[in-house]
Amino acid sequence: MRRSVNIIALAVIFAIAFLGSAYAIEPIPEESGFSGFLSIGGGYSKVKSNMVSGNAFGDVTDRTIDSLTDSPDSSSKGGVQFNYDLRYTFASTRTQVFLGTSLEDALRYDFATQLGVSQELPGKNLVALSFLFSSIPTEVWKDPYVTNVRRSRTDRDSKGFRLAWDRIFGSELQLQYSYREIDIDDELSGTFLGLTPAQQRLLDREGDYHKAEILYRFFFDGKKHALIPAITYFNYDLDGDAMSNDGVDFQLSYGYNAERYSLVVNAFIGYADYDKRNPIYGKTQDEDRYGAGLIGLYHTPFGWSVPFFKRTSLYVKTDYIESDANIDFYDTEIFSAGAGLFFRF
Repeated sequence: MRRSVNIIALAVIFAIAFLGSAYAIEPIPEESGFSGFLSIGGGYSKVKSNMVSGNAFGDVTDRTIDSLTDSPDSSSKGGVQFNYDLRYTFASTRTQVFLGTSLEDALRYDFATQLGVSQELPGKNLVALSFLFSSIPTEVWKDPYVTNVRRSRTDRDSKGFRLAWDRIFGSELQLQYSYREIDIDDELSGTFLGLTPAQQRLLDREGDYHKAEILYRFFFDGKKHALIPAITYFNYDLDGDAMSNDGVDFQLSYGYNAERYSLVVNAFIGYADYDKRNPIYGKTQDEDRYGAGLIGLYHTPFGWSVPFFKRTSLYVKTDYIESDANIDFYDTEIFSAGAGLFFRF
C-alpha cells in the first residue's frame, strides 16, 4: 500500500508544479540511501504579462509596448522542461535531507529551489524545514511603464524558508508556511512617466512574501483515487503600497493511480486585493485568479528499464493560469503544454 501512496504523491507533485504541491513532505523510505525523481521533456508556453520579462533562458514577453491601458499581448516559445528532487534518507533516525525544484508563484514566473531536512516523529508525524532561493532568477523590467521604447531587464531574486507539518497526529492533514524576501536589482518603476519620488515608492515591487496553506488528502478504493482540497492565504508585504496585496486561493486536486497509468487533475480559483491606490491609474487594483492543470503518466512504456532508475514513465501535461485585474495593464495569462520522461530512483 505504501508503494501506491508514493506513486500518487509523486504524480501530484509533478502534475501541479504550476499550482502548488499537495505533498510538502514525501514519505520517508524504510531503508537508507538516495531517492527522488527527475523529469525532462520539451514543451510550448504562451505568456501574457506586462511585468515579467522571462529568465536566463530568454524573454517570454515583449520588450516594447505602446499602451499603459491595454492588456498585454501574448508571446509564445518552445523550450526544455526540467524538474528534479534528490533525497538521502538516514533510516535509523528517520531523517531525510533533500534538494529540489519548487514553484512559489507561477503568475510571477517565479521558480525556486529548496534545500532542507525532514524528520519523522512518533505517530508518523512529519516535519520539514527548507531554505528557498532563486537558482534561476526571474527577469523583470526595470521600469514596466516605458512605452514605445525598448524596456531594460533586471533580475528579481528571492530567498527565505518553508516550514511544513504533515500527517498531523497520524492523519492526512498538512500545514505549510513559507516566507521569502524579494529583491530587484534595479527597481525604477514610474521613472519614465516622471512620477514624483513619493509616487514611485508606491510602485516599488521589493519586499516580503508570506504564504500559509492547509490541505487534507482523502483516499478511496484501496488508495487508487485521491481527492485533495486546499486553501492558501498569501500576502505580498511590499515596499510599494500600491503593489502590496493579499488574497486566498481555493484548490482541488484529483489523482488516479493504476499499475500502468496515473492521472492527476488540478484546479484553483482565488482573488487578491491591493492596499493603496495606484498613482498611474487613480484606483486600487484587485484581481481574480484561476487555473487548471492535467497530467497523464504511462509507467514502464514498452518495458523500458533505464539503469540507476527504479521506474521510467512517459508523461504529457498541460496547465493554464490567469489573473484578471480591474486594471487591464496587470492582466496575466500563462498556458503551457509538454511531454517527456519521468524517472523515479
